[in-house]
Amino acid sequence: MKYLLCALSLILTLTLFSPAQAAELLVYSTKNASYLKPLFDQYSRETGNTVSYLVAPASTLIARLEAEGVNSQADLLLTTGAASLWLAAHKGLTAPVASTTLEDNIPGHLRSPDNHWFGFAKRTQTLIYNSASLNKAELQGYADLADKRWQGNLCLRTSQQPYTQSLVAMLINREGEQKTLAMLQGWVDNLAVRPFAEDAQIFPAMEQQICDVSIVNAYYFARYQHQHPDTPLKLFWADQDSSGVHVDITGAAVTAHAPHREQAIDLLEWLTTKPAQALYAGLSLEYPVNRQVYPVREVGRRGRFIEDPANLSASGANRERAIVLLQQAGYR
Repeated sequence: MKYLLCALSLILTLTLFSPAQAAELLVYSTKNASYLKPLFDQYSRETGNTVSYLVAPASTLIARLEAEGVNSQADLLLTTGAASLWLAAHKGLTAPVASTTLEDNIPGHLRSPDNHWFGFAKRTQTLIYNSASLNKAELQGYADLADKRWQGNLCLRTSQQPYTQSLVAMLINREGEQKTLAMLQGWVDNLAVRPFAEDAQIFPAMEQQICDVSIVNAYYFARYQHQHPDTPLKLFWADQDSSGVHVDITGAAVTAHAPHREQAIDLLEWLTTKPAQALYAGLSLEYPVNRQVYPVREVGRRGRFIEDPANLSASGANRERAIVLLQQAGYR
């Protein structure tokens, strides 16, 4: 009997404290596996929790969460752009998280005011110019690109891109609708060619001097510059004497019906820790949100910048109006 009790005690101890308690988390993500796998593999090594993921566009993932309802197996929604997270929260698909770790590690404007979503990396949209044909002293910011002196010299990406819509949504927050519409009309008047489908197409066009100035995602240019180290193209931080450069996030939210809520919160907090921030920054060439972590060298060498301090919830709240203004301006 004594041996039986000892054996039962050992079994109970193993049941309570063994790795069998580890969860298998499911993340719905707009980011592809090349960014997710190294990150989640490291988290699994540290915690024992495994992480699987489903990759699809944000609209698909949000529709899936709506259709699944209480039966959803997703624990986290991870997207590029605050607007998608705002929309998911607006539809009741996310849950609030009270966490001092997240509050300490993430600046207030990069997370939702009601704690439904949190940025763990940030990207900037700023000006880019051809240094072979243009002096940076001629540059100022977004609104200045509507000036007639840029006529026939501006390249832009299409208005269909969420990045464009996010920028315009935050310009509405900053300038109001009337001024933003006038700005967009000025941009359209100054176009050298029809808007490009994506940022990657803008860089070679600028090198061919089809245009001398544009607005792009800085992390896309970092990748291009890595492959083309002799490019004459350079970034210019917009509006440094006023509202600051536009930023957006890669972020995540705990889903409303997460089967593993506590572990999902743990993963979300882990993403904002110094080691995880450094790892992801190296993979994506985005900026860490944790102020104690430096960006990778090829990103950090561009120097510090002043960023728009407005809360990114405005990018979601103003998105529909942004689309309307883009259409009214004839920005395709």
